[in-house]
Amino acid sequence: MKELFKSNIDSIVPYEPGRPIEEIQRELGLNRVIKLASNENPLGPSPKAVRAMRQAIREMHLYPDGAAYYLKERLTKEFSLTPKQLVIGNGSNEIIELLARGFLVDGDQVISSEKTFLVYPLISQVCGATFVTVPMKGYSYDLAGIAAKINGRTKLIFIANPNNPTGTYVSFREVENFLAKVPERVLICFDEAYIDFADAKDFPNALNYIKAGMKNVISLRTFSKAQGLAGLRIGYGIVSEEISAYLDKVRQPFNVNRMAQIAACAALDDKTFRLKTKRLVSRGKKYLYEQLDKLGLEYVPSQANFVLIDVKLDAKKVFQEMLKEGVIVRAMTAYDLASHIRVTIGMREELEEFLRVLELVLKRLGKR
Repeated sequence: MKELFKSNIDSIVPYEPGRPIEEIQRELGLNRVIKLASNENPLGPSPKAVRAMRQAIREMHLYPDGAAYYLKERLTKEFSLTPKQLVIGNGSNEIIELLARGFLVDGDQVISSEKTFLVYPLISQVCGATFVTVPMKGYSYDLAGIAAKINGRTKLIFIANPNNPTGTYVSFREVENFLAKVPERVLICFDEAYIDFADAKDFPNALNYIKAGMKNVISLRTFSKAQGLAGLRIGYGIVSEEISAYLDKVRQPFNVNRMAQIAACAALDDKTFRLKTKRLVSRGKKYLYEQLDKLGLEYVPSQANFVLIDVKLDAKKVFQEMLKEGVIVRAMTAYDLASHIRVTIGMREELEEFLRVLELVLKRLGKR
C-alpha cells in the first residue's frame, strides 16, 4: 500500500487533538477535571442558541440547507454585506481547506509566520504547495518580512489576527503598509477567529478592506469562541462575490449541518451573551496577569481568550504534572515553544485552581 501514498502527505505530522475529559478522569481516577486547553467558551453555548436547537430537534430528519440561506441573510444584516460575499463552512477551518483546495497547485508558495496556527502548513503541504515561514518579531507577525518573501510563485498568505498561540496582533498601520506591498494576484487570508476578544484601539478589521473593494482580501470568522458553539463546527468567510462563487464549486453540497445553522442564527441575536463572554474574558485576563506577575512568570499580553505563559521548564513535564492534578493546559512544544504553556481564560474559580496547581507543580519540578 505504501507505494500509493503521496509523499507530500505521507510526511505530514498530523495535528494532535486533546484527549476527552472523561477518558482522563477514568485513567487518573479524578472526580473533576478543569479543561483550559482548547480556548472554549467557559459560559457554554449561547442560551438563545440552546433554545433554538431544542425547538429544532424534531427537524433533524431533514437535510440542511445547502445554501445556508437564512444564516447568510442574518450575516448580511450584521455586517452590511450581500449573501454572495459569504462562504459558510464546517468551522472556519473548513474554509481554510477550501481556499487551499481551490487555489493551490504543486509548486505554489504559501507564506505565513512561524508560531502560528498549525493547520496552515498542514493544508498547504497536502495540496503540494511550499509553506514558507517568516520569523516573528518578539511574539508577533513580521508583516514586512512576509512581504519581502513574496515571489512569482506566491499564491496565498495567512495572517492570524489575533494570532494563535501567542495572542498578539498586527496593528492597523502595519496592515496598511503591508497591503500596499502585496500584488493583487496574491490572496491574503486574515484569520480573525479571535476578533471578538480584541480590544486594542489600533486593531484592524479585514472586513473594511473587503468592503472597500479589495478582492484578494479574505476574512475568516467563527461561532466557536464568543458564541460558544465549538462543538457544532460552524464558521464563515467574508470574501468577494467572485471568490465566493468559485469556492462554491469546491464546497460539499451539505457541508454545514442543520443544527449548526439554526444555532448560529440564534447566537447572532444573543448580543447579551456575547457581551457577557467578552467581559468575563477581559476580567479574567486582568486577574491572571496580576497573579502571574506575583509568581514572577513571564507571559504575552493577549488580544484573544487565552494567554501564553513561559514557565521556564519543559512544558510537556508541566503539562503532565498539572494533568495529574486535574487541570488541562496546552503545552506549546508543537510550535517550538518548549517552555511555554497556553491557558484558556475560564471562570474565576477555574483560574484560581489553575494558579494553585501551577505553583504546586513548579515547586514540585524545582522551579520555585
